[in-house]
Amino acid sequence: MFAHVPVAIAIQLVSLVIGRFLQVPTRPALWLGAYAGVIACIFREIAQHEYRWIEAYGHGLRANMPVLEGLKFWDWNRHSIEETTGAILAVVIVAVVGSRWGRKR
Repeated sequence: MFAHVPVAIAIQLVSLVIGRFLQVPTRPALWLGAYAGVIACIFREIAQHEYRWIEAYGHGLRANMPVLEGLKFWDWNRHSIEETTGAILAVVIVAVVGSRWGRKR
């Protein structure tokens, strides 16, 4: 059900590894990775909402869709909202714990 969580954390950790390779401090690398993971999940849900709207109301044509329809997160289905919220919480927890752990070392 929460497929975004491992994807978001994986993106965050890959960003951390790249950041550390480029000699970026751990804390900024973790938070930049959190941002990247969350953005990837949000963009996916925006696209999914657009596809659902096109199928339901647009007669299969993207041209029939109103501008910025995908950004209406209040119209997203419950699963999309829960999955995105779960991914946000997961990467924030990893970033907070990693930032504190990295500071003690």
